Amino acid sequence: MMSTEKEGGGDGAVKPRDSNKETEKKKRSRVKQLLSDIKRQVEFWFGDVNLHKDRFLKKLIDESENGYVDISVLASFSRMKKLTADTKLIARALRNSSVVQINLEGTKVRRQHPLGNPPNNIDSRTVYVELLPKDVTHSWIERVFTKCGNVVYVSIPRYRNTGDSKGFAFVEFEKEEEAQKAIEPYLQLTALLPPSLP
Repeated sequence: MMSTEKEGGGDGAVKPRDSNKETEKKKRSRVKQLLSDIKRQVEFWFGDVNLHKDRFLKKLIDESENGYVDISVLASFSRMKKLTADTKLIARALRNSSVVQINLEGTKVRRQHPLGNPPNNIDSRTVYVELLPKDVTHSWIERVFTKCGNVVYVSIPRYRNTGDSKGFAFVEFEKEEEAQKAIEPYLQLTALLPPSLP
């Protein structure tokens, strides 16, 4: 005969101490994930691939003393606003970064190594994608194209007044063969289509 009683107190109630432990565990997990997301975003901004294209951030770095950028500037970026506006939390997330370092006061951040020359094969590693929905996101495109290789950069041109996608994007891969792999299904499909009428 099976028991219908729930384990714990016999009456199905969860002990308050267990509930508090579970809540604390979830909270710690959320904070850990947030710190990881902040670190990944800042490392992307200061990484080689983005920095060669990001004129605004590159100008800030070039004009600043010792290459430092105020963390408050990063906190004002829309991508960071979605995560946090807390500059102390951003500084905490970057403590053990291998890409950037923070100053002693924890108010500024810079690259650990100087930026090298831009690679000369960007075009052959970049795929043009069209017919995208207006609400398409970077993470969706990354998720789709990661099946072909390591996506290092995604650019989605948007209309200034609405913020909607213009319907196309550029996806940059780490290697040329990965970009080729992303193009192949499209080339196979077009090869099956009848030739267009004159």
